[in-house]
Amino acid sequence: MRVLFLFFLLILFSCGEKNIYNTKFLNLKGEEVLIKSGKKPLLVYVWTGTCIGHTEDLKELVKNYDLISRKYRVISVAVFMRPEDVKEFLKENKINTPFPMLSDPKGNLSELIKLVFLPSTIIFNEEGKPVKIYPRLPLNALLENNVSR
Repeated sequence: MRVLFLFFLLILFSCGEKNIYNTKFLNLKGEEVLIKSGKKPLLVYVWTGTCIGHTEDLKELVKNYDLISRKYRVISVAVFMRPEDVKEFLKENKINTPFPMLSDPKGNLSELIKLVFLPSTIIFNEEGKPVKIYPRLPLNALLENNVSR
């Protein structure tokens, strides 16, 4: 009986609630990483190689990064793409991101949040819970409380 009780407790405490800060991704070197929590909300631009508009959105995100990063921590996640595919895409399109670019080849992010739009922008609160989801990159909404361009 004690063994069953201990097993139950182990399962109970190991099944923590999933959030962006305990979801594993790959950096562009292929290493497993976790996003660290921070004091600002987290903006995650999510895309894949087959979605329309991601090239333009990523270029706009890079161009406006200084303004957007005043309010948000910024990262980008390429879902269902390997790190080498992401690197090739960035090279081909001459995109050099000042923010972390992560790969999610297994779609771990889709276990956390239903991805209705690709590309999309997801805002997470400091606890790692999604609070706002936008299709594509809503530049005006992201900049409205920042200093004007």
